[in-house]
Amino acid sequence: MPLVVFCLAVTVAMLAVSIDVMRTAYCASILQNAAQSAGLRAIFGAYSEDGELKPGQTANNIAQALDQPNGASGAAWFQAPAGPSDDGNTVQTPVIFDPSDLVVNNINPDNAGDLLLSLKARRDGLDSLKLKFLPLIYSFGSLFGQSGPQGIDQANPYRVAEVCLQPATRIGGARADNIGAVQSNFANPRICASFPIALSNNQWQTAANPAQTNLLYSIKIAGAKHGNQVSTANEISGCFVNITSSGGSDYYGDAAGSLAVSQVYENLAAFSGESPYALSAAVEKDSRIAVLDADAQPFTSRAQQIAVRLNKLITAAPARFYILPVLETDPLINVKNRVVGFARMRLVKATFDADDNSIKLQMEIGQSRPMANASIGTQAASIPQAGAAFIQATKSGTVFSPRYFSQGGLSTLPRGIVMAPALSPRAVQGGRI
Repeated sequence: MPLVVFCLAVTVAMLAVSIDVMRTAYCASILQNAAQSAGLRAIFGAYSEDGELKPGQTANNIAQALDQPNGASGAAWFQAPAGPSDDGNTVQTPVIFDPSDLVVNNINPDNAGDLLLSLKARRDGLDSLKLKFLPLIYSFGSLFGQSGPQGIDQANPYRVAEVCLQPATRIGGARADNIGAVQSNFANPRICASFPIALSNNQWQTAANPAQTNLLYSIKIAGAKHGNQVSTANEISGCFVNITSSGGSDYYGDAAGSLAVSQVYENLAAFSGESPYALSAAVEKDSRIAVLDADAQPFTSRAQQIAVRLNKLITAAPARFYILPVLETDPLINVKNRVVGFARMRLVKATFDADDNSIKLQMEIGQSRPMANASIGTQAASIPQAGAAFIQATKSGTVFSPRYFSQGGLSTLPRGIVMAPALSPRAVQGGRI
C-alpha cells in the first residue's frame, strides 16, 4: 500500500509539473510566431513601395514599423501567456517589442538596402510566467534537506527571428482601390504589380551579376520579322506581354490580335493613371505568359500610342522602378513563355521609330530590393494551375536561387532582382523554455 501511494504521488507530481512545462512551451511557440510575423512586417518599414530606401535612419524606420504589431493602431497582433497575476485576473498580455529587441545590420557595402534583421519576442518582468507546481516539487525536497535553485518559481522564455531578403517568387495582382489590410500599405495598389514588359534570362544572368558595372541596357523588343537576337553586351532581349486576367482557364489574356494589344495598352494605363485601364494579374515563378509579336500589324498600328504612354510614365515618375517578369529563354512568339524570376528596372527612354513602326527602349538596372506586393512561396505554385511545381531554376545556381549562409555569411546579392522579406535560412530561436 505505501508503494502504491508513493507511485500515485509521483504520478500526480509529474502531471502537475507538466502543466508548467507545457504552458511555457506553448508560450514559446507564440513568441516564435510573433517574432517572425512582426520581423517580416517591420523590415518593409525601410522601403518605399518600389524598393527605394525611405528618408531617415533605416533602423528608426524599421522600429517605427513595429508600432502596428505593438497595437498602436488597434489591438496588438499577439497575446501570450503571462503571470498569472496575484488576483488571477491576468493570464496573458500583449507581446510588445521594445527598441532593444531589434537589431538591424547592413550586410552589403554596395547595397545599403541589403538588410539582416533580428527581432526578439520575450516574456520577462511583469510578463514573466509564474510557475505553480515546479516550486512545490522543490519544496517537497526541502523536507529532506535539499534546496531548490533560485528563480524556480518563474520562467522567462524568449524567441528570436532573423529576417533577410530573398528573390521574390510571386508578385500579387494589382487592385483598383485601396481596400483591404494588405493593400492599405500601398500608396497606389494599381501599380504594385508586374509591368507588361518581360526580359530574357539568357542576358539577365549576366546583367544581374554583381561584378557588372553597366547600368543602362537597351531592350530589344521581340518580333517575328526582326527576331530577338542581341548584338551587344548592353542589350537584353525583351517583349511586351499580356498579363491581364482572361477570366478563363488560361488565366492570362492572349497575345495575338487587336484585343491583346488593347489589353497591354490599357495595362500601361493602370501605371500612368489614365482610363480606361486594365490591371495586372498575379504572376509567379513558373507562370506561362504570352508574348506579343511587335512586328504584327495589330501591334505596329498602335506602337506610337504605346510609346507615348511609356513616355508619360517616364515624365510622371522618372525615378520609379518597376517589376518585370524574366523569361526562361529569349521571348518565343505564339507559345507560352515560362517565368523564372523578376527584375527591378527603371524606364529611361522610349522611342518610336516611324521607319518600321517599332519601339526602342532603354532601361536602368536597379539594386536588388523588396517591393510592395512581392512575396516568397515555398509550396507548389498555383498559376497557371493549382499544384504546378516551381521551376527548378529556383534550386539551381541562377541569380534567382535562394540565398544561403556559409562561413562568409549570407551569399552575395545579385543586381536588379525583385526581393521579398523571408525568414533567415539559418535557424535562430532563442531559449529559456
